Amino acid sequence: MLIELLKQLASACKKLASDSINPSPDIERQVEAILEAIGGVENILETGACASRLRLELITTEFVDRQQLQQTGAYGVIVLDEKNVHIVYGFKANLYSQVIESRLVSLN
Repeated sequence: MLIELLKQLASACKKLASDSINPSPDIERQVEAILEAIGGVENILETGACASRLRLELITTEFVDRQQLQQTGAYGVIVLDEKNVHIVYGFKANLYSQVIESRLVSLN
């Protein structure tokens, strides 16, 4: 039983690593919906993530649509001030941050 659990864990880790390198079309669509809900990629100054939160520094949080973010699967939306927002996504937060970062880099 333990060996089977370890195999399942190893398989899940491989899939997560693969998704980080080559995001699935679903992840791309989810990120597109997130970007739409925060005013677009042009509104982002910086992105980061912790274990469960997508941390964004924005030009303005004025465009943040909490309801739309919750429809993307967010467990919570915390607007810290006029430039910073944390969006709670659980373990997908880091992956979302990486995809957003790649889009920011491609803009420059």
